[in-house]
Amino acid sequence: MLIAQLFRIQILRNRVYSKEGEDQYLVSQKVMPSRGEIFWRDISEGGIAPLVVNEPIYNFSIVPKRVSDVKFFAQEVSSALGAPKENISSKLTDLEDPYELIQSDISEKEKLKIAEFLSDANISKDAYSFSESFRRSYIDDELASHVTGFFGFGEDGVERRGQYGLEEYFDADLTGISGSTISDTDVLGRFIPVGNRTIVLPVNGKDVVLTLEKNIQYKACALLAEYVKKYEAAGGAVVIMEPQTGNIYALCGEPRFNPNRYGEYPVSLFVNPVTSAEYEPGSIFKPITMAAALEDGGITPFTTFIDAGFVIIDRYKIRNAAERVYGLNSMVQVLDKSINTGAIFAMRSIGPDKFRKYVEAFGFGKLTGIELAGEVNGDVSPLAGGEEIYAATASFGQGITVTPIQLVSAYAAIARGGVLVKPRLVDRVIDGENERISPVTEGDRVISKETAESVSLMLVSAVKNGYAKHAGVSGYAIAGKTGTAQIPKNDGHGYAQETIHSFVGFGPVETGRVPAFAMLVKLDKPRGLQFADSTAAPLFHDIAEFILHYLNIRSVL
Repeated sequence: MLIAQLFRIQILRNRVYSKEGEDQYLVSQKVMPSRGEIFWRDISEGGIAPLVVNEPIYNFSIVPKRVSDVKFFAQEVSSALGAPKENISSKLTDLEDPYELIQSDISEKEKLKIAEFLSDANISKDAYSFSESFRRSYIDDELASHVTGFFGFGEDGVERRGQYGLEEYFDADLTGISGSTISDTDVLGRFIPVGNRTIVLPVNGKDVVLTLEKNIQYKACALLAEYVKKYEAAGGAVVIMEPQTGNIYALCGEPRFNPNRYGEYPVSLFVNPVTSAEYEPGSIFKPITMAAALEDGGITPFTTFIDAGFVIIDRYKIRNAAERVYGLNSMVQVLDKSINTGAIFAMRSIGPDKFRKYVEAFGFGKLTGIELAGEVNGDVSPLAGGEEIYAATASFGQGITVTPIQLVSAYAAIARGGVLVKPRLVDRVIDGENERISPVTEGDRVISKETAESVSLMLVSAVKNGYAKHAGVSGYAIAGKTGTAQIPKNDGHGYAQETIHSFVGFGPVETGRVPAFAMLVKLDKPRGLQFADSTAAPLFHDIAEFILHYLNIRSVL
């Protein structure tokens, strides 16, 4: 029996005991990579500036089996941390634990203070350790919160990851690859200086450089917040694009949140109102209808129609805003006066099927591909059946939903001569000494250059002669359109009294030059004034005026 038992121990169980022995005398530690940082442009300084950085923090742990005098140790650590002694003592009872985490998120200054205190108390360094981690720091707090998202704990409450915005979209690039160290220890768990050590170095995350411009973002977001407060709006959004390249100069929403303290806010505030919130656009969609009808030859800018104040389709009577009657008007005047029945006239000149094809060609109903998590498609599916009533209401922006990023992209296509360009939020991704440049990506030609120029001039007239006068900037030709959109009732039947005020435009419009910017501004449920010409249009003006002066664009008028 004794010989058989020895045989089982020495031969059959050899691999098991060898493995257990390795676990007892080898310690593996995960080495975390540094998360990539995020930068944005600062044209005034001619370079880039940090937007999201890492601040070093430390976790303080104790090693129970290396503590000889539990009572004294607990007292001194308690004094060093300002924590109850009982909390420390309770962590020292399980000698099998390799370490016990006592306190996390300790700053560099706090770490040095604690280490000095324990050293003065002659506490052995073998009995405690500091492991380095990092705290994600969003330098300008809430200024770009809907762009950055945040780095926080997931549903498991254990692993931190990027959530919303850039942090989620580029999480894999920003995270990097963990490393490790495997070291020999003695029976007490202490490292053996001459023992074996295997080190796998971590690969740090990649840095991301944005097209977002710091000072334009600051001004645009500050003005948006001012107007939201002024008109007691439920919220709002601004997005500014350079039509030639698709570069996003600014993108923000109200209300905002502080990514440094994301746990203090409801989840609803994390949703990006520019890319992830769809709405019925109202009259800012009329230029899309005009562009389609002009391109297909159904109308010219000077085609006239007689408005009776309403149009009857099947059993539905569709009226103009405020039930106005305009009489004889050209297509230019349809945009000047924002005539619903005129938009229906333009749609009917090419028919519902062709109208739908142009709507989809402009990018509505599909993702733009902007580098942000959570972008939504919007919904233009009511047009798919070819029914005239749905095309009629869509012609002036009702019955379909779109996103602000889709709208500003469509207007940018008109501004740049009829060709779509993908919104470009990221300029480059930096991996050590290597850079991955994000290319300017042109899409399909939607309308001809001639049609684009005609629509641009019609929109200049809308600002100069129409309801959009408050959006104009002295000395510059600004193109644009107001929109006062009704909000559908929650039960899906009819519309509520509350509205969304928008303005979309671009400028300056000059022969032979692509406008410097395209911009959408939006105020949700503003109070006090009924139409967007008195709310959203002045907001557009204030931001546009700043951009033109900041970019040193000369006045030509």
